[in-house]
Amino acid sequence: MKILIVGASGMIGGEALIQCLSHPSISTVVAFVRREIPADVSTHPKLECVLVKDFAIWPENVLQMHADAAAMIWAMGTYTGSLAADLDYPLAFLTSMARVLVETNLDRPRFRYIHLSGKFVRQDQGEKLWWGHKPRKIKGLLETKALAFAESYANVWETFILKPGGVVSKRLMDGGVLGILTAIGTVLGENWSVRLEELGAFMVYLAIDGRGEDHVVENARIVRGGRVLLESQKDGSDS
Repeated sequence: MKILIVGASGMIGGEALIQCLSHPSISTVVAFVRREIPADVSTHPKLECVLVKDFAIWPENVLQMHADAAAMIWAMGTYTGSLAADLDYPLAFLTSMARVLVETNLDRPRFRYIHLSGKFVRQDQGEKLWWGHKPRKIKGLLETKALAFAESYANVWETFILKPGGVVSKRLMDGGVLGILTAIGTVLGENWSVRLEELGAFMVYLAIDGRGEDHVVENARIVRGGRVLLESQKDGSDS
């Protein structure tokens, strides 16, 4: 099984990449990157890195080489709200990849697009927000468009929107103030925060299968599902 990924140089995308590479069902991971990823990962025999100059342009010949991929994990995004990175880039991939899938007409399961969004993102463009107006609404617009796109191409495409709360890194305080707020979220419960490993495991699970899951996945489901997946991996390694 081949999995595509964008955002592998970031904290969450990097965790998804590591878990993809270690999963026995995945034979190839193709990371579309702007810069080289760490050497301890880039030399992995399952990994292929493709340098991309502009994520708004997806050459057809490049995508045709990977039309046999099962899924894309999209973990690129900004905290400030960028029309390019948070909206235009993923939409460019959606339209370009779907075109290739329709043209190749392979007898295969639907392509799964897993998009990393956030708990506080809002699809309602008219909603009055007291903070984070720009990033929350730009990302919300992407959610709306990506879900509608999947409906329009339901024979070849499936979209999953992940909406985690605070993501707890392996070194909790690495994020400064953000790390402190996230730590508070861990006390408040599974509706507010998720461990990085849990999120990564759940993203990979959706890329591999995802049958029966809602297309918009909230934090609590990510936490519960991620814990079960990690426990099953641990049990498998112990046996």
